[in-house]
Amino acid sequence: MAEWVLVPSLVRLRADLNRIAPGRDRASDGAIGDRAHQANVSDHNDDEVGRVPIRDADGKHEVHAFDADDDLRTPNLTMEMVVQHVLRRCRSGAEKRLRYIIYNRRIWEASNSWRRRAYTGASPHTEHAHFSASYETKREADASSWRLEDIEVALTDADKKWLSAQIDAAATKAAERVWKTRLNIAVQSGARPNLQEAGSILRYTPSEHHRIEEEMESLRTEVQKVLAEDV
Repeated sequence: MAEWVLVPSLVRLRADLNRIAPGRDRASDGAIGDRAHQANVSDHNDDEVGRVPIRDADGKHEVHAFDADDDLRTPNLTMEMVVQHVLRRCRSGAEKRLRYIIYNRRIWEASNSWRRRAYTGASPHTEHAHFSASYETKREADASSWRLEDIEVALTDADKKWLSAQIDAAATKAAERVWKTRLNIAVQSGARPNLQEAGSILRYTPSEHHRIEEEMESLRTEVQKVLAEDV
């Protein structure tokens, strides 16, 4: 029997998952089906000699399904987050390489506009997520990124404290720059002051936007008085 391979699109999905969760458990990973799969129509079977729902156009011995173990062993990252991220891309049309996903007693299918319905198969798919790929030559061979790095990972308390400190430091620095700019504006006779430095600060301190606007308005008033005296 010829050696089978996993279709390139799912090879890339597996690689992308390994990249964001390098220490994940792989005990429930799977591609080629066991005897139970071989006795039935399944995407886990070799598409040239096994029982599959569709025959693709090439003559390669390929498997169109990948099971990924549920345990990612990565803080603040779960398989549920991965599945929902991929589903959002499928629903938006950004991702077209899958036929369906099964996970935790649920199934989402392209043929059903990626709406969720209950899955009642022999395996509840609680220990792994199942991804079935398209049999269209172009799509099954597409090994572009699955954009798993875009998954919004929940912040820990330590992360939140660090970000808060960074924001506080940035706001303090911005406020200091505003005050220094205000104090350093020295308009000589015949010269027009440059307020660009003070104005640009507004982009970095949205929480103090109104206060800085008041300071800017005060500066403009003072500058106009000086200019008026020179005329």
